Amino acid sequence: MVALSRRRAVIAAVCGLICMTSVARVRDAITTTTDPSLAGLEAIIQQGLDTRVFPGAVLIVGKPGRVLWAKAYGRLTYEPDAFPMTFDTLFDLASVSKVVGTATAAMVAFEDGKLAFDDPVSKYIPGFGANGKEQVTLRHLMSHVSGLPPWAQHTEIEKNRQSNESKADAAIRYYAALRPRADPGTTVIYSCLNMQVTARVVENATGKRLEDLLKQRVFGPLGMKDSRYVLSDQEKSRCAPTLRKPDGTVLCGTVHDPLASYHGSTEHCPGNAGLFSTAPDLARFCEMILNGGVRDGTRVMKASTVNEMTSVQTPPGITNLRGLGWDIYQEPPYATPLNRTTDTLCLGHTGYTGTLIWLDKRSKYYVVFLTNRVWPDDASKKKGEPSITTMREGVLRTVLKTVPEYAKFLESEKPAR
Repeated sequence: MVALSRRRAVIAAVCGLICMTSVARVRDAITTTTDPSLAGLEAIIQQGLDTRVFPGAVLIVGKPGRVLWAKAYGRLTYEPDAFPMTFDTLFDLASVSKVVGTATAAMVAFEDGKLAFDDPVSKYIPGFGANGKEQVTLRHLMSHVSGLPPWAQHTEIEKNRQSNESKADAAIRYYAALRPRADPGTTVIYSCLNMQVTARVVENATGKRLEDLLKQRVFGPLGMKDSRYVLSDQEKSRCAPTLRKPDGTVLCGTVHDPLASYHGSTEHCPGNAGLFSTAPDLARFCEMILNGGVRDGTRVMKASTVNEMTSVQTPPGITNLRGLGWDIYQEPPYATPLNRTTDTLCLGHTGYTGTLIWLDKRSKYYVVFLTNRVWPDDASKKKGEPSITTMREGVLRTVLKTVPEYAKFLESEKPAR
């Protein structure tokens, strides 16, 4: 974190050439592209800029092997002299980290025989099977039916931290002692704790830090060169800032999520948030998922593993459908009645900072929509005003309407306010 004026000076004086060369490298793969069938996207993003839903955005829409829309909009902040958004702008992905990072690492570990989804969590984290959590499995965690509470205050974790204990270890020990709010497998409680525990399960099972495993097995092979948890100073200079604190310092290149920030990423990766990436990197990831684990001839997961990850994992009777890490959508404009079987599902994940990835297994469309909508003060829009929710819905509605058999399901659908 540095003062905003100092950050501008540092970027302008030191990092200008770095940013220019980085843009050229990324744009070898993705350049500004606007397909006429998606022309409606322009007005949606412009409305977001005009009404200050976000200072800038990067949007990529495509199918495996074909980019249909790719454009960077606006600036890093609302200041008129702020640097423009580019394809190599790094974003704090927030909860999109849960699928691109944590869940994907778990699938790789599963393929390697290092863990099983129906094993009790206590097999990998000693002491977790207490206070009613004896039967909680990794599958329960990853589909958010473990019964764990949605959140924990890091101040409470800190109160219970032992003198010789890291913050990351204190957090896991705190979760291990919690009593669940519901029996495992009975209801969905979307929980950041689920994914922090999942990350530690993966690290304990593989003997590797989450980021190291992902770089070796997923990010590296896919050419996702800008995806990581810990950034260098040069990489921080390319980040979209998320928060200006009361003392004037700027959160930029450091995770916005309070629980992930407390946990840290150097010794262990937090799992619920903390991953930084670019839109082109995430487009590569989406293509790999839609292609059943392979992109440009490079296979990072078996097709059966991807199918397991992206199919319904919540028990029968639960209507809030989840995959392993993924949200599975059922209603317009995120999905249509034609997206109800394993091979046709629409799935994705949002992030609090203003991020979204979305995939349609039927049409093979994907959307990567990245913003720093929390800048500068983390304020939410009032009801009835344009918001990140209405922007996301407008983008997805526009994309789905280009599929002729989907259009009839969207004509009568009322946009959210």
